[in-house]
Amino acid sequence: MQKQIWPSVVHIVLDNNSTDGTAEIIRNYSKQRVPVVAHHNDETLNQRDNWNRAYSHVPAEASYVRYLCDDDTITPDSVAKMVTLAENNPKVGVIGCLHLCAGAVQDFFWPKDRSVFNGTDAIRMMLLRQGILMPVQMLWRKSVTDQFQPLFEDAMESGWDLDAVLKMLTRSDFGFVHENLGFTRVHANTTTSLSSASKTRAWTRDALHFLTRYGPLAFGPEYRAHLLRFRRYYVRRIIAWWKQDRGRENLGIHFDALDKVGWTFSAPLALDALVDWACVKMGIRTNWSGYPGWQ
Repeated sequence: MQKQIWPSVVHIVLDNNSTDGTAEIIRNYSKQRVPVVAHHNDETLNQRDNWNRAYSHVPAEASYVRYLCDDDTITPDSVAKMVTLAENNPKVGVIGCLHLCAGAVQDFFWPKDRSVFNGTDAIRMMLLRQGILMPVQMLWRKSVTDQFQPLFEDAMESGWDLDAVLKMLTRSDFGFVHENLGFTRVHANTTTSLSSASKTRAWTRDALHFLTRYGPLAFGPEYRAHLLRFRRYYVRRIIAWWKQDRGRENLGIHFDALDKVGWTFSAPLALDALVDWACVKMGIRTNWSGYPGWQ
């Protein structure tokens, strides 16, 4: 953060009741060019509550907010290039960028000949996996994030950061800098990996939430068709996971997700999904290829 070339940056550090000497490290930066404002939690908070607490410490006069997890880094021109895009496009409330992740600069599918996307269009592209949104390497316009209290809702056990981004896009546009502006560390013990990957496959569960919450806006009259296509795909994935895991031990969250939208997992539901798969194989129907796309 001390290397940022943008002239007006404040670095807020929230120590989540750690025991790794954070306070001493912060003191070493007390007289540097970029001001460091430190806060400490008296108890260890879960990640969502900690992110909400961090947001409460953002100065009222700030124009933009950028979260930076403790394992991640950004390039010296990261803030400058993202803010410049936002300043040139006042309707943009969410700005993403290319960044190094999992050993390579990832392709997030956003068309390279454009840097600004209508918010509703961006939601639709994300749901169809024509564009990937990663909240950990984004800049947000504070006048947009201030419209949501709390910013990160407890309606989801995981995926609440992406849900917050989608909320912002219902009220603003999306900007994307087609340059590598950061590094995101990925490993098996991150909170995201533990809660959403492995055998929970929670990303697919979250996709149902995103579809039912934002699909009507993103798809309009085509919403029901997309939702049915996803449901059939989702049920087939559950059947495959059941066979792979040799039981239903890891499937409870998926049964609950289906129940929540009125689709109790049942033999007729499974049969419909399997018949649909046969139709897909024959080229009569199209399989779901949208978010998340990797579970």
